[in-house]
Amino acid sequence: MSAAATTWKPCDLRGIYPEALCEDLLRRVGAALGCEMEPGESVVVVGDFRSSTPPLKSALVEGLVSSNLHVIDCGQAPTPLAYFHAAETHAAGVCIVTASHNPASYNGLKWMIHGLPPMPSDMARVRAAAEKGASRNLRGGVEAVDPRPGYRRWIASRWQGLAGREIGPIVVDAGNGAWSQLGPEILRELGFDVISLFCEPDGTFPNRPADCARTANLTALRQAVPEHGATLGIAWDGDGDRVAFIDENGVHASTDEISILLARAVLSGATPGEPVVCDIKLSDAVQREVLELGGQPLMERSGHAFMRHRLLTSQAVLGLDACGHYFLREAGSRDDGLYSALFVLNLLGRECSLSAMRRSAGPLFSTPELRIPDIVLDYATVVTRLRCTFPQAEELTIDGARLTVNGGIVLVRESSTEPVVSVRIEGSSEPAFESLLAQCLTILSEAEAILRNQIQEAACNAPE
Repeated sequence: MSAAATTWKPCDLRGIYPEALCEDLLRRVGAALGCEMEPGESVVVVGDFRSSTPPLKSALVEGLVSSNLHVIDCGQAPTPLAYFHAAETHAAGVCIVTASHNPASYNGLKWMIHGLPPMPSDMARVRAAAEKGASRNLRGGVEAVDPRPGYRRWIASRWQGLAGREIGPIVVDAGNGAWSQLGPEILRELGFDVISLFCEPDGTFPNRPADCARTANLTALRQAVPEHGATLGIAWDGDGDRVAFIDENGVHASTDEISILLARAVLSGATPGEPVVCDIKLSDAVQREVLELGGQPLMERSGHAFMRHRLLTSQAVLGLDACGHYFLREAGSRDDGLYSALFVLNLLGRECSLSAMRRSAGPLFSTPELRIPDIVLDYATVVTRLRCTFPQAEELTIDGARLTVNGGIVLVRESSTEPVVSVRIEGSSEPAFESLLAQCLTILSEAEAILRNQIQEAACNAPE
């Protein structure tokens, strides 16, 4: 498969710079995206702090301007600021140069037009236009704008006084990503005692990978929280739309647990039947919790664009993602890693410790998201073997194959951002989980060692 083919993902662009993702590509894509909007409309452009971002962002702007758009250039900033500023200015589009949680050698592009992220059919249309060199050949203009003051005011208006609840010190691990400076600054402005970890912008990510979802990447934060007697640890990904949490004992709270806590907080006192979009990768316990709280769970294909599109079109009150994107209607239905962190801090202020809230979510019998390199086992092989092993399983195919078997669930899907097959195994009880896990490890024998290592990694997520 060519580099160009693998760069075009279902709902964004992602690839190694400059072999797969280069300036010429973003220039062409920018011109094609311009043709998706009306002449003269505004588009907000932001980039992350990777070393390849400035030249790629410059090329994107060239393309957008060539199709007679007014570019609002917000420089290098967290992705949530791009969404915020686009909403504040009623811009027709927003484009973000970022590879999110991927390694430093990668970069990418994600966008929204007229309030919605692209679906695969939109991607196919934009790709065809970019490959043909579509452009209006009428020049627009560029305006440089700093979105930070407006964002600061918005955050302060919502969360002023939060730190007065004696929440205690917090440790912030920005992973040298987009929140490195602004995140700790805003938290301190709100009155928090912040201990900074890896809070110097550096797109090479010298201290930990940009992915904050994996426990192994948060070792330093897990150690720092109990060492400093902190109430909470907060970690963000490379562009700042994902967030992860460490409790006061140094334990990484799972996205299942955080999702349950958010659902309880948002649905408490809400109108019965409020829709809640749930990532298909989340534990089935999350959907059960939403139902018990009077909400309407909507299972959705994994991925930022799919989740947000469903959230907006269903007017859902909440979107819950297995990788740490949390979408709150009160935050404009945007996935904002800082806003979500403040929402959780507010729960601590009103309730109790994160460890106690985690325990209240109940035991969950499941693996984390397990990843098999597709050169070891490809998706088709994994699915075929599972179907042969569980011929009576009820199968859902909105994203890969989700097999409901006697005593549990097995989910297998192709990652949209990495060359891996994603697997998650969940049991209705601990014995059912152990049995189902053993069966899956047997039928996926080529990947057994890889899977066991990842399971062991997750098992080490306990107080030191």
